[in-house]
Amino acid sequence: MRPELESRVTAMTITKETVPIQAVLRGEGRERTCRVRASRRATYPDECNEPMCVSYSCCRIEDSDDFPDGFYELFFEDRKVRMRKESGHYHPE
Repeated sequence: MRPELESRVTAMTITKETVPIQAVLRGEGRERTCRVRASRRATYPDECNEPMCVSYSCCRIEDSDDFPDGFYELFFEDRKVRMRKESGHYHPE
């Protein structure tokens, strides 16, 4: 590596874990709180305690409801995930 680039390289730690989340599900004229399990990925620069970047994937609603099939939005931690309920099961869009 070129010397001028070596000084700009920082060590990064990436953590991946499945976490439970409280969320709000809205759509089809309905709203409720729900339990979600999601994969959380956090990037920490130079052994910092606070992550520089956090992302979520594989959001799965764990509890059931009597909402009709249709289009919904899942809100948690300043994020919004579009969901579709089909045959009683929620799927990310």
